[in-house]
Amino acid sequence: MATIKLLDKSVYELIAAGEVIERPSSVIKELVENAIDAGASRITVEIKNGGISYMRVTDDGCGMAYDEVPTAFLRHATSKLSTAEELENIHTLGFRGEALASVSAVARVEVLTKRPEDDLGTAYKISGGDEELHDRTGCPNGTTIILRDLFYNTPARLKFMKKDVTEGNYVQSVVDRLALAHPEIAFSFIRDNKTVRVTSGDGKLYSVIYSVFGRQFAASLTGVDYEQSGIRVSGYISTPHACRANRQMQYFFINRRSVRNTTCMAALEEGYRNSVMVGKFPACVLNIEMSPADVDVNVSPSKTEVRFSNERIIFETVYLAVKNGILNAENSKEIPAKAFSVPEPIKEAPPFVPSSQKEAETTDLLQKAPEPLRSVPTEEKKPGSVPVPQEQQPEKPAAFTSPVAVYKPLPPKNIFIQEKMDIEPDHTDTEKYEFINSSSLVRMASESKDTRLPDPIVEQEYAPTLRFIGELFKTYILCECGEELILIDKHAAHERIRFEQLKKELVSNAQLLAESVPLTLSPEEWTALADNADYLEQLGIDLTFNNDFKAEITAFPSLLTDISPEDTLQKIAEILLKGSDDIEGMLFDDILHSVACKGAIKAHEYTSDKELEALAKRIWEDKSIRYCPHGRPIITTISKYNIEKNFGRIQG
Repeated sequence: MATIKLLDKSVYELIAAGEVIERPSSVIKELVENAIDAGASRITVEIKNGGISYMRVTDDGCGMAYDEVPTAFLRHATSKLSTAEELENIHTLGFRGEALASVSAVARVEVLTKRPEDDLGTAYKISGGDEELHDRTGCPNGTTIILRDLFYNTPARLKFMKKDVTEGNYVQSVVDRLALAHPEIAFSFIRDNKTVRVTSGDGKLYSVIYSVFGRQFAASLTGVDYEQSGIRVSGYISTPHACRANRQMQYFFINRRSVRNTTCMAALEEGYRNSVMVGKFPACVLNIEMSPADVDVNVSPSKTEVRFSNERIIFETVYLAVKNGILNAENSKEIPAKAFSVPEPIKEAPPFVPSSQKEAETTDLLQKAPEPLRSVPTEEKKPGSVPVPQEQQPEKPAAFTSPVAVYKPLPPKNIFIQEKMDIEPDHTDTEKYEFINSSSLVRMASESKDTRLPDPIVEQEYAPTLRFIGELFKTYILCECGEELILIDKHAAHERIRFEQLKKELVSNAQLLAESVPLTLSPEEWTALADNADYLEQLGIDLTFNNDFKAEITAFPSLLTDISPEDTLQKIAEILLKGSDDIEGMLFDDILHSVACKGAIKAHEYTSDKELEALAKRIWEDKSIRYCPHGRPIITTISKYNIEKNFGRIQG
């Protein structure tokens, strides 16, 4: 460990100023980050009364030398940087040199620390910024810091603390985030003399997710691992059907540092566009590894906000990582057998589902989950068996190895990103079908050429032949495949197919207007549209720009004949001024949703068996089509095992 010394004034004046201690959780964050920077492999955090009366952080890191301990409690004293240039390339979690000084000013602090090479350790006490003890003592290697009576000398701040339970929850959230960021470290969290969190420190992120959030959440995740331009995005994202009602389960880490960043959030949710229901939000635990020189962490005292030198590439990399994770996950859901069980009669109170039964249902879901999700260890039993005890740690799901998707959002200013695909689409089918109107399908000769851009590559697996059975309630297509009954929502399926066709036709379906439409724009709007004229041309919109901040629309997509071109361009200008270049996604998707829905096959209306069979085959063979544009699932399955179990052919 480098020598601790006081920074020069020319250096610490460059560091963002501000108070770092707001509540017990911020104290724990600073102390645990110091332990991580010290190379600890085991960290124990203990609090009492929400951390107000007692906090303890123990680690097995490098420790501190006897002479350096008092210096560590001086403001702007740190071992993690020494020159102004190092602020532009920070590799550690801490670097400000303010935490211990701030803590010691508002609490009673005790320190026991020892380096492996020293015979004796150091005992140090400081209260309210005044040193009370500095002596040698026997203690284990590493550092233990105990804080008592936080804000004892600042009652005005103490009265703003919330209830002990609330403050304790804040601390636990901080510990959870640090554990997720560092799966290689074994964390223990003790709350009011009760151990409430333990992680194994085996280096597997999935093990930490399982320990922190539980089996059900962990089973709903799929792996992500994507890299481009020296930026790697890895971790886990929720499958589309497991999205939540809020964004509370979105965890982003930049070089193992927990951050809040709107660019990452926007990229995540853009990757799920058209795959989740309206009002639902994806969950994730994603770590973004990049050069420290390309990210500025010296933005706020809490170090939870960052700035990127190139936000565009960050957005694109996170977006593609998420998109690949969704495309390469199995999206169809298994319906548990219990969904068809006859309910038991009510006796004295409404029936409830016992925990063992919930476990059986969860296990049943996991049996049909894709391989990356089947990570909870189970015994070698027939399907539906109850998992082994929870003390066995799960293994991290194997990352998918299929070709990555080459789909990318349309870039602005005619800058197209093109990649070669190693696998060519299979055009060996003797016949194909395509929809030509709301209620019919037409057979298309195989020799017809497909001039569309290649679709995203999705993991191809062997699939048994799909056998058409019939239609249920004039809404759901029934098919048999292997030992599964397949149900397909015909309206949602046709709507998604039409939506994807409309999106592809949109960029090549410009129509010259009989009379140009004049536009009166602000200077900012005029500049935004002029700078992106080539991009607009790719969307089928041609503009002529005049020098007095006016423009004329000379061509417009024929698919949007019912939409006002003037209103559309003003909305596009507004989107561009907000810093987004995803006009197609933010503006046209909603319009195309409506067009696709109106022209799709309707539920509760007659559809011929030939049309239903062709639709089912199209959906089954294209695994990228599993959700309608509004996010509702298209396909669900019922296993032969569940059917036979409900008929009593299988026991247990």
